[in-house]
Amino acid sequence: MRLLLVTLNAKYIHSSLALRYLGAVGRAFPFRQDIAEFTINDRPHNIAAEIYRQNPDIVAFSCYIWNLKPTMEVAALLKKVKPELLIICGGPEVSFETEAFMEAYPQVDLVIRGEGEVPWNRFLTLLAERERERDRDSLLDPSLLARVPGLAYRTGRAIRLNPSAPLMENLDPLPSPYDEPVLSSLADRIVYYEGSRGCPFACSFCLSSTTRGVRYFSLDRIKEDITRLLKAGVREIKFVDRTFNANKQMALAIWEFLVSLRPQARFYFEIAGDRLDEDMLDFLSRVPPGLFQLEIGVQTVNTRVNRLCHRYQSWERLARNVRRLLSYGNIRLHLDLIAGLPEENYASFAHSFNAVYSLHPQEIQLGFLKLLKGTALRREAAAYGYIFLDEPPYEVLASRDLPYEEMLRLHRIADLVEKYWNSHLADHAIKYLEATCFASPFAFYEALAGWWEAKGLHRRGHSRVDLYNHLAAFAAGYRTGMDLSLFYHLLKFDLCRHDRSRRWPPWAPPSPLTERQRSDWMDKIADPAFRRQHLPELAGLTSAELRRHGYIELFPCRPEDAPARQPTLVYFYYGPPGSQPSARVYYLSPSGEASLKS
Repeated sequence: MRLLLVTLNAKYIHSSLALRYLGAVGRAFPFRQDIAEFTINDRPHNIAAEIYRQNPDIVAFSCYIWNLKPTMEVAALLKKVKPELLIICGGPEVSFETEAFMEAYPQVDLVIRGEGEVPWNRFLTLLAERERERDRDSLLDPSLLARVPGLAYRTGRAIRLNPSAPLMENLDPLPSPYDEPVLSSLADRIVYYEGSRGCPFACSFCLSSTTRGVRYFSLDRIKEDITRLLKAGVREIKFVDRTFNANKQMALAIWEFLVSLRPQARFYFEIAGDRLDEDMLDFLSRVPPGLFQLEIGVQTVNTRVNRLCHRYQSWERLARNVRRLLSYGNIRLHLDLIAGLPEENYASFAHSFNAVYSLHPQEIQLGFLKLLKGTALRREAAAYGYIFLDEPPYEVLASRDLPYEEMLRLHRIADLVEKYWNSHLADHAIKYLEATCFASPFAFYEALAGWWEAKGLHRRGHSRVDLYNHLAAFAAGYRTGMDLSLFYHLLKFDLCRHDRSRRWPPWAPPSPLTERQRSDWMDKIADPAFRRQHLPELAGLTSAELRRHGYIELFPCRPEDAPARQPTLVYFYYGPPGSQPSARVYYLSPSGEASLKS
């Protein structure tokens, strides 16, 4: 008997936590059980062919909103070429409205609803009994399947749903999803990990609202798992706990442990920003740079909208904590907004955007409401006039308060926020343009989105240099409201930070430095004595490295101080190709008497 656990991840570098839990459960049974991970970008025919070649007797698919459609294509192909294959589905996308799902997809034989470890254990126990009695044909006997909690199965044309398995209050008995048999496949991968299940909140748009309370693994168990993962050489560990800092003591204990290991990997946490207290903030101020990334779900700053979603957060406290975190300069922050929430119109969303943008986190994600199966908001859809996709991901197209036309505009704005703000390609130029020509950041992105669509730019791909050129062309239309020459200098500065080619676009101002002046300055920077005094961070580099991987330019002002003009000499150090995402920037006074690092 051979079992194959399968999922289609969003990206190759991702790994499935759910399959590894089931795989760990299955190792207690006398079956051959393997894990096969593909991506949603793989052709369903190729996936089905690969599964077929492995000749499994049972295939169990892990199903989510991002992979359901291609997963069902794969399952249908397999059922055609191997009708005797037993196909099982599990995961959040099939745990609700299960009867309708099984009616729509006759290729699926069984569905495991809810948390899968207990039902999977019972099913494998049943399978082992049938194997011992050499009675595999009776496996689908309804009287036997009725013994598996959380299982949905077919009896003729009818579909039966067994009562759900009770939730495990103590999670430690679950075998580790990351034990020795799977660790060798995780080097340089992004790994998902959970220290808890459940959420203390009950947001009406979130699947976590379908269960109550938070259940934790013990600290010892978490430490053991993390230690194994780090020894395996994983690139990043993403904690999938819905609110990582719901339990202050547990969160601090895990953070302290991670910092003590001095790992090469990065760690990612979803937190409630308004639940950070002084102890947490003090600890986070001392975390090594780049080790942690925090995601904070703001969603909206509209108090009434939050209440309609059964969300209770203090925007004032959250904003204050975010400012504190950003002032430390050691932790990357990702803040989320959701468009389409109940009774939130375009103006209210714009207000939320401006409030979040004013904090200047490293990343802002403009998400769009999805009416997930099982959530209260999906049941209340008619009350808010929601029009949404019938198929996954069930994204809202319009509501009573947000027409489709405005939703489309927000999609274009979201795309440009991703292209410009989250990439930080043109921070200084955009800051100046926003401040001089627009009433708010949202007004800037709204105008850029309208111009972008009018030019047909949304229909094609763009290189990094294209993005600079488009921004320069857009800004030219606002020449009466600002110093366009200064804007181009700022945009050139941003381009220098991210592009070492020095192939200047037509809009880029010519350098005020002669080649002789630039050469003299490079000689000075290459001088070890000068570097020891003014550029100590570059003291260990050779003269050849500084010349090969650096560039010097004179700008009319220090970009952070625009529009105040003060000629500023800038040295950009790029490092060897691929060694760093952007240049390290060093400010020098034209006299060479002092230097500042940015």
